[in-house]
Amino acid sequence: MPLSDSAPRYTRTAIALHWLVAVLVVTQIAWGWWMQDIPKQPVGPRVDAFNFHKSLGMTIFALMVLRLGWRLGHPAPALPAMRGWQRFLARNTHALIYVALFIQPLAGYLGSVWSGYPVKLYGMTLPAWGAKSEVLKVLMSQAHLVCSWVLVAAITLHVAGALKHAVFDRDGVLARMSPFPP
Repeated sequence: MPLSDSAPRYTRTAIALHWLVAVLVVTQIAWGWWMQDIPKQPVGPRVDAFNFHKSLGMTIFALMVLRLGWRLGHPAPALPAMRGWQRFLARNTHALIYVALFIQPLAGYLGSVWSGYPVKLYGMTLPAWGAKSEVLKVLMSQAHLVCSWVLVAAITLHVAGALKHAVFDRDGVLARMSPFPP
């Protein structure tokens, strides 16, 4: 049964941040995997692609800080009635996505710092909070790679859950986060 007009929805700000971050994350994942195939010579195109990736990552990180702050002040509406395992999966998938969206840009930033390459935010060089370290660079590169797969798996599960509610259950759960109110 669809949610009524009075059913709990996320705030407009939460909805806007959700969809903005979602679009940027999908773009970032596609860009990150695509840029791996850019030849190392000449260096220009590869450097530009990596700098854009870093800028987008820092933007996502800033939006996630804003999103977390908003969420702390504006709790999510209560979940509708559902089986215990579904409630568990919904809560933990959301938590995993949040955690991964903080770890991923931090691992990318630190990996870049410890590689000796500057992190540029749309052309402006950010401070390097650390010195070059091959061991730490490799550790952060591995964390960044593993986190990318965790993030893709969690997002896939999240989208599958949303589709289940929209297509099979038709219970209006998706309308809670829809940018277009019912």
